[in-house]
Amino acid sequence: MSFAKQLAQWDFDDVTLQIHACTANNVQRALNTTRPDLKDFMALISPAAEPFLAHMARLSYARTRQRFGNTLQFYIPLYLSNLCANDCTYCGFSMSNKLRRKTLDLTEIEAECQAIKSMGFDSVLVVTGEHETKVGMAYFRQAIPLIKRHFSYLSMEVQPLAEADYLELCQLGLDAVLVYQETYRRRTYARHHLKGKKMDFDW
Repeated sequence: MSFAKQLAQWDFDDVTLQIHACTANNVQRALNTTRPDLKDFMALISPAAEPFLAHMARLSYARTRQRFGNTLQFYIPLYLSNLCANDCTYCGFSMSNKLRRKTLDLTEIEAECQAIKSMGFDSVLVVTGEHETKVGMAYFRQAIPLIKRHFSYLSMEVQPLAEADYLELCQLGLDAVLVYQETYRRRTYARHHLKGKKMDFDW
């Protein structure tokens, strides 16, 4: 079953009521279990969990150290373009914002990579607006291999793409892809995505 079909089975108003119905006992159970479930998650994000925030922070700290040790990874964003074909109420790249638009060409990308590398960074997050004709796969096919030559780890925040496109991005040298879904409540989503392909919740 697809994620969209699973999501359609949820009533978010009912979920909200369940979260707000959680008690301090539910929170304590969630904090003490070794195998937390969805009900435990609801308890931990409920208003009843507020008095337990310090305890949750200590647990989070301990579990983070247990799983990852004292590792800290730095990365730097590389903005390729602020062009966007969507109109979203929360985003600085939104097409309705009156700002100067810029898309780096290959020479400019090369210069940015060299500047970033000179600062000692070896992990880069590529960021663009969502404009599939001007900053889409044709552009990425040129930009990603160029950037990857400079860095050992390359991730990218990108608009939703077809599965074959994600596969191609990995073949071009991408190590990780991030696609943000700002909310899973369809009504809220529609209120904040006013124009463009991003209006399509399921895509």
